[in-house]
Parts: sequence; structure tokens; C-alpha cells
Amino acid sequence: MQVGVGVAFLLLTIAWTVILWWVATRASLAIPYERVTVVVGRIRRLGTLVVVVILGIAFVFSLWFLPYPSSRAARLGDPAVTVDVTGRMWAWQLSQTTIPRGQTVEFVVRSLDVNHGFGIFAPDGRIVTQVQAMPRYTNRLLYRFEEPGVYTIRCLEFCATGHHLMIAQFTVE
Repeated sequence: MQVGVGVAFLLLTIAWTVILWWVATRASLAIPYERVTVVVGRIRRLGTLVVVVILGIAFVFSLWFLPYPSSRAARLGDPAVTVDVTGRMWAWQLSQTTIPRGQTVEFVVRSLDVNHGFGIFAPDGRIVTQVQAMPRYTNRLLYRFEEPGVYTIRCLEFCATGHHLMIAQFTVE
């Protein structure tokens, strides 16, 4: 979806530039500058309206992909498993380290000290989801793991000198 929006925006930008170039190169020196600015002004207003409408539509459709529990719950269903996660310098503590494959999991993420970035990486090393772990605040992250294997949790927010040591793992079976 995001790639499609990017491609559409790129194509719109190219078309807009070609139109402005065409108007500028076709304008004769005999045409008064005031007339040219009126035409270009109309094209700019129309182009701006088109861009705003396209971006507005893209924004509305992107709401479906927000990582908030309410939008994810609508897509993934109620969680079958809840994992309590606590971050503290320089460790992650999980209430369980084995997670069932194909079921919606809710991570209840907290921090005891400073902000931490709770990032989950698939066995092949790509990041699959993330959320912030913050003191005095609980974040809820819903995700369904379809691929079995050992997943790695890394801190994505620099939290002090031992930040690079803040790694944990769990297994999806």
C-alpha cells in the first residue's frame, strides 16, 4: 500500500513537472507575462488540489494499517496469548518465551526506568513490529506470528551505555 502511494505521488509529480515545462516552453515571448502567470497560477491551484485530494485519500486508507490495539484488533481478532514485557537497563523480562504460531499475541510492554524501543526481529533478521516501552505507561502491541522460529527482541531507543546488550529471544512454535 505504501509503495503504491509513493509511486502514485511520484507519477503525479512527474506529470505536474511536464505540464509546467510544456506551458513554459510553449509560451511565446509575444505573450504578456501577466497572461503566462495567470495560466501557471491556474495549473498550480489545480495541481495543489489534486495533490491534497490524493494525499487525503491515501491518509484515510492508511488508517487501517496503524499499529494501535483497536485497529490491529479489528484485523487480527482478540488476543489468544498475553505476554507481559518489562524493559529495564539493560534487559528484557518476558512472562513467557514460547509463543504459539498463528494466534494473535498481545505484548503488554512497560519500562521500569527510561524509554526503550521494543523491537521484534524475525529469524531472518527483518524487523516485524515495534513499540515504545516507557516508564509509568503501558503500551499494548498485537501481532500474529505465522513463521515458526527464534525471534529476537532488541532495544531500538538508545538507553545508556549498555544499550547494545539489551537483547532477548522467544520461540514461535
